Order: sequence, then C-alpha cells, then structure tokens
Amino acid sequence: MKANLILALALSVPLLSACGGGGGDGSNPSAFTESSLCPPSSDYNTVYTGGTGSGELVKLQLDTTKMTWQLTYVESPVPRTTSTVTPTRAGTIDSGTLTQETTLPTTKQNICTYRLNGASLDPSRPARIFVGFGVAGGTIPGKEIQFNGVLGQAAVPDTKFPYYPFIGFSSIETDITKVAGTYSHVGFGEVPSQNFAPASIDAKVTINADGTWTKCDWTGQFAGGACVQQGTNFVQSADGSGAFQSNNYASQLKPTLSATPQGKGFMIVGKLRDQLVPILVRTGVANPNPTPDSNGVPGLTADDESSISILAPQTAIALDSQNGEYIGVDSAFNYRTTALIDKQATLLDPFQPSQASLATALDLDYTQRVPGTVTTIHTGASSSAPTGKFIFTGGVFGFLDMANASSPYFTIGAFVQ
Repeated sequence: MKANLILALALSVPLLSACGGGGGDGSNPSAFTESSLCPPSSDYNTVYTGGTGSGELVKLQLDTTKMTWQLTYVESPVPRTTSTVTPTRAGTIDSGTLTQETTLPTTKQNICTYRLNGASLDPSRPARIFVGFGVAGGTIPGKEIQFNGVLGQAAVPDTKFPYYPFIGFSSIETDITKVAGTYSHVGFGEVPSQNFAPASIDAKVTINADGTWTKCDWTGQFAGGACVQQGTNFVQSADGSGAFQSNNYASQLKPTLSATPQGKGFMIVGKLRDQLVPILVRTGVANPNPTPDSNGVPGLTADDESSISILAPQTAIALDSQNGEYIGVDSAFNYRTTALIDKQATLLDPFQPSQASLATALDLDYTQRVPGTVTTIHTGASSSAPTGKFIFTGGVFGFLDMANASSPYFTIGAFVQ
C-alpha cells in the first residue's frame, strides 16, 4: 500500500526530461527552477566534456539548427573492430544527424531531447541526449565486443551494447587545487575479459591540492583495507581534454592478466550551480601481443575493467534540499527519471511514466552517518538494513544499490526541475 502511495505521488509531479543547470547552491529547491529546461539553441562552439559507462572520455557537440551531432573519443577502451581489443576508438570521431524527440509527455520536455541518429545498434532503443543548462546526459554510440582471448585466457564473449550512458559538462574545472577535498565515491564498472563481471564502487576519496590522493574502499579487492593512493597523482591530461589523469589506476576486481594496474583514471570536473561535479572514469587496457605497445602497456595484458563513477563532498545536506526530478541512464542501460520528495524517491521510465511495473520506490534516511550520504531501502522491504545510497553535488546525484550484491545497480541523475 505504501509503495503504491509513493508511486502515485511521483506520477502526480509533471515529469520533465532534460538536465538542469545554472545558478543556485542547491540549498533551496526553488533555486533550481528554470523558465525553460535548456538553451534555445546550441552549436559546435558548445562542447560537453564528459565520461561514459564504457570508461571513455569524450567530447559531444550538438548543432540544434543544422540538426547534427559530433562525438570525439578522446580516451577509450572500446575496440574499433569486433573480435579485436586494439586499436580502440580513442582519437576517432562519430557524427550524424539529430531528430527532435516526440515521445515524451510534453512539448517542453521534447524540445530539450534529441535522438542521435545512427548511434544505437538497436533501432528499437534509440540513443538520446537530454540537454540542459551546462550539462548534457543520455547515451552515445554503442559497440559489439568480442575477443577469442590469448593462450586460453582473457576471452570476451560476444556482446552487443546498443549504446553507452554519458554525462558531460560545457564548463569544467582544470585547477586541481580547487578540487581538493574529501568525497564520497560511488560507481559501477564491468570486466569484459571476466564475462563482463560487474564491479561496484563505494569508497571515500581524499584529494589534496598537489594532486596526491587516497581511496578507502568498502567494496572490491581492497574492501576494508588501508586508505592508500591507488594510482599516480592527478594531473592535467596531456590529451588536452581538460580532464585530470591518474596512471596505473587500480581496478575494483583483480585484473585478468596483469601483475600491476595498467588502466588509467580520468576525472572530468563539471562546474554546475556554483559547485563541482567530479565524474571519474576508469579506462581499462589490453595488449594481446607479446611485446609492450606504443603506450607502454606490457605484452599479454588484460586489465580491462572500465567504469564510471561520481564523487560528492562529504558535507551534510538538509532533508528537502534535493527534492525534484532528475534524468539519467542506469547500469542496465535504461533511461530513468527519478522523482525525489523528502524521504521518498521513485525511479521511473520517462518514456512510460505510467507503467508501475517499470518503477522502483525507495525510502530515504537522512541520518547521514557519513555526511552527505543518504541511505535507502526498497519500499516494503522485509529488512530495515540499508542497501543503497545517494550522494549529491551541483544538482547531480549518484545512486548505488547493493540489494542484489551479485548484480549492483547504479545510475547518475541530473536535476531537471
């Protein structure tokens, strides 16, 4: 009965489907309100630098007058060709035409939402981008991935991803001294060479003004261990993207074929609502050849865990300060609107908001044993033990749910209204 009531409350709020942005510190819900959900137009002079669920660092450009899109893969673990692992699509560009979305409930929503024609590998599941003020999110081109392995190891089963989740920002912070602080850190990744084994990220991260940092893990191979630096110092990446880079960035699960970490971490720090929104992707690597590659990756290496995650300051938040609607894409590759009202939240399909079977209702606890972390249970659950957690910064949240520890659930949502 309680679950039905919460769902009814969520459905009674006008569902919006574009990412918010602009001024305000997030302490008052009215500060988030915009007269429109997105700029009236955009061209290639606006560049959204961001991360993807595939562990890629990309730059997205939209021209809403010419109705075209362009995506630059700055860093990527995704192979260009099926049945190989190298080269990846780093340094390549995809492009195509846009189509205005028409299937959302209102014109106001559709105006800020576009389909990226040709980006999805599944015509029944189009790739879409939700545009807001200073932020864009949705999905980017997918890929079919398969590899036979090396010496009977590191095989990747044939898997087709129609698209990958994405979030990016038109303005980013490039001064590490301004990023220094203590953060909660949640996210999700997969290891292709381990049958796409899921890897949850739940940690505390402290970043210092000189780029040194430490990470304390609650999940993964280092769970419960010491707080240590799990990669090189964060510095501005030589790729010119504006992201911070950490080499030899440790994975959550043990690498398939690598004695030491070979992946890289890229942190894109968006600037929204006078706050910072750090998005961290781990870009896994593989080298099937017996000798080191041009990037120095040792021969016969498979350290291919790739992930996306978000960091949020460990600062206490008020009960109603994050109320509103958010849009994003989850780790199951589904579009999700999250309606958050005080101590309840409901995750809905924005394209089928009336379908109760597609909704998930949550009870929220603002006690915040860790400042800024709001714990959750599924509404009606038999146990009162928290299984999920929200963290918030700059009108963006990260939500990790471990109700099924063998199949973690994760999504990033950007505030709408």
